[in-house]
Amino acid sequence: MFPIIAKEELGPSVFRLRVRAPLIAAKAQPGQFLIVVLDEKGERVPFTLSDWDAEGGTVDFVFLVVGPTTEKMARLQVGDTIAHCVGPLGRPSHVDTFGHVVCLVSGYGIAAMVPVLRALKGKDNQITTIVQAPDKKRLFGLEALKEWSDKVLVATSDNGNGKGPLASDQLRHLLAEHPNQPIHRVVAMCSLCLMWVVTELTRPLRIPTFLHMTPIMVDGTGMCGACRLQVEGTNRFACVHGPEFDGHKIGSWDVLLARRCSYADENVLQQSYSCRTCSQW
Repeated sequence: MFPIIAKEELGPSVFRLRVRAPLIAAKAQPGQFLIVVLDEKGERVPFTLSDWDAEGGTVDFVFLVVGPTTEKMARLQVGDTIAHCVGPLGRPSHVDTFGHVVCLVSGYGIAAMVPVLRALKGKDNQITTIVQAPDKKRLFGLEALKEWSDKVLVATSDNGNGKGPLASDQLRHLLAEHPNQPIHRVVAMCSLCLMWVVTELTRPLRIPTFLHMTPIMVDGTGMCGACRLQVEGTNRFACVHGPEFDGHKIGSWDVLLARRCSYADENVLQQSYSCRTCSQW
């Protein structure tokens, strides 16, 4: 069992949990993730590490309430326990001295990007972070982004007419100044659609662009193949070969997008479904 040490509501339906997991905390690196099983009958759900304390033996992850499992998770309190946490999984993000790095984040990727920013800043990179949120109420973690970024650009829709700038627009403005104000690397941890747009914007300029892919995942160790994606025409698994990939080498985006939405209706169905045998989901 993994006891919950702290809980914080970051925004509407967005929560951070801190769990005691000393073996995971001792080996965690930026960009890696956990597989969490809430209870003995629970499903396996991946969450990117948003922070950890090797000395204190704790790990943090952030989640958005989207279905029955995360609804249950949101009801947990400090002192409650999680049945299983497996990790750290996946390959760490590649961190080096690149120069000017532009990072794009949205959703719960805002919190998950912080360890990557911290590591990049530790290598003396100049960092511009672009953060996208539907509105200011759902914009969280801004102070942490500012702490590890030289500049933070915010894109929200609640500017009075509902048509605020998109993160892709902010990136276009920065790319327009390249190479006079060069960008040496782009890192994205955001929605799949936005990552697709980012790769197409940077492709003509040949700016190295790395994406943190979050396809549907089951076991997290390469056994099920649910998280497969095409990289240079070859099947790769986000759980063991990623989650960070060269965006310009990823193919079949239409398949990725379709698979990502495959179970959206099932999340809605589960909220009203009751098993006739055991009277529970």
